[in-house]
Amino acid sequence: MLFVLDASAILNEPNFEFGKGNNYVTTPLVVKEFKSMESRLLVENALRHGLLEVRAPKHVFFVQAQSLVEEHGYRISRADISVIALGLELLAEKREFVVLTDDFSIQNFLGIAGVPYSSVIQGEIRETFSFSKKCPACGKVFHSSLKKCPDCGVQLKSILKKKKLK
Repeated sequence: MLFVLDASAILNEPNFEFGKGNNYVTTPLVVKEFKSMESRLLVENALRHGLLEVRAPKHVFFVQAQSLVEEHGYRISRADISVIALGLELLAEKREFVVLTDDFSIQNFLGIAGVPYSSVIQGEIRETFSFSKKCPACGKVFHSSLKKCPDCGVQLKSILKKKKLK
């Protein structure tokens, strides 16, 4: 099985091991998140022994992931976006894989995009969340980081939308 690793998969599980017979891949931005000596050594050892591949998602998928995040009113790190982008790319390649992450924000966007994921120890989300902005004066809805309505200048209100996962 191919596993896409988010930093939380390794950081949250002190006994994480790269299982033989499985393939692991992560992004260069995720590798930079490993700051502790233990996590850096684990990742460097996996790279040295060919157990972990570092793969940057293609720009088009990074832009697609970034747009997905912005459309739903979130702000997350570029490393998190790179994990989502790699998941979108592997999905487009029709590869069989699972993203391993305990990060609920990443799980949220993977769930919205239909990308398979699994948690390591913290569990999985049961519903996805999305935010939009609505003008209380004119009623228009916006999917961006606007603060005021571009039409009437009134302060926009945030709206939370939830959707149950199957």
